[in-house]
Amino acid sequence: MTDKEWEERQKTRQEEMEAVSKALAVLSSDDAHDLFTKTFNPAFLQKESSECSNRRQQASALLAGLAKKFNNPRLATLAYQVQLDAFTRVKKAINDMISQLLTEKGDEVKHKDFCTGEFNTNQLQTEKQE
Repeated sequence: MTDKEWEERQKTRQEEMEAVSKALAVLSSDDAHDLFTKTFNPAFLQKESSECSNRRQQASALLAGLAKKFNNPRLATLAYQVQLDAFTRVKKAINDMISQLLTEKGDEVKHKDFCTGEFNTNQLQTEKQE
């Protein structure tokens, strides 16, 4: 993988994250909220205890702020999950996300190193032939 391809890949990932963030913004807009409240019957919801709800709300607000600051759709999704799910699921999601990111990072580094090595080998062979 050349540096140009690497940069294109990084740019594409950034554009994908921006698109997901925009989609989340549309879904969390006032118009979408109005539509949800018109089509959703809140009488079927189970009410929570207030002490748990306050901590979840604080954690959700923190994650949402970080997601907005770093423009990270995964954190934004996690912020919504915190509001809806118990913390055990959130902790598992965080750990899964971390392990997935570390795996992706390792794979990309190996691939880039392999490509750089092959490029250098090819260049040396070309120079020897000349």
